[in-house]
Amino acid sequence: MNKTDSILDELASQGALPAAGHSLRFITPLLVALVVCAGATIAVLDDAFPGIATTGAGPILTKWGFSLALVLMAPIALWALGRPGRRTNLSVAILSVPFVLVLGLLAMDLSINSQTSFPGETWQRCLTAMALLSPLAFGGAIIAMRALAPTNLRRAGLVAGLFGGGVAMTAYAPFCPERGMLYMAVFYCLPILIMAGIGWLAGPKLLRW
Repeated sequence: MNKTDSILDELASQGALPAAGHSLRFITPLLVALVVCAGATIAVLDDAFPGIATTGAGPILTKWGFSLALVLMAPIALWALGRPGRRTNLSVAILSVPFVLVLGLLAMDLSINSQTSFPGETWQRCLTAMALLSPLAFGGAIIAMRALAPTNLRRAGLVAGLFGGGVAMTAYAPFCPERGMLYMAVFYCLPILIMAGIGWLAGPKLLRW
């Protein structure tokens, strides 16, 4: 065990707290990331909520329900991960619930032989938006975590990636005309999971003390 690992274990055993003022330094980058991603999307794209007139509000509410769940739950998990001595298994595990729900809805959608075209006409724009916005929000989450004292750096990086993907989806979804759970699973959930995987790999480098 190296010196850094010894320090981390000691902090965890003592329940050490981050420096004073850490709450504001934690929440500010997360809010900035959300505002920047939403603002950039609004500035570049137009025709928000294109499908409501024909398909109703169901598709956008489903997308937002998923993405906002991640945007709200990921900071809670990050906060727990950044405070040594706290149990984090439940707060991290609960982030899997939105993905499980999507799988369930996808199974239902496929079982009734949905006629929704796949992959649709705007899938490339969707992937581009996710690829550009996710790293921005992920960076905000990493900055937020550096205001705390995370000890499980891979887990913190993974959750930061989920936050990044959730913010990207939240910002882009109002401009997405596509619908169907297969589209959502492939062009939203899969990129978010890839971002989480990148966070898991990069967490020890980006968050090390």
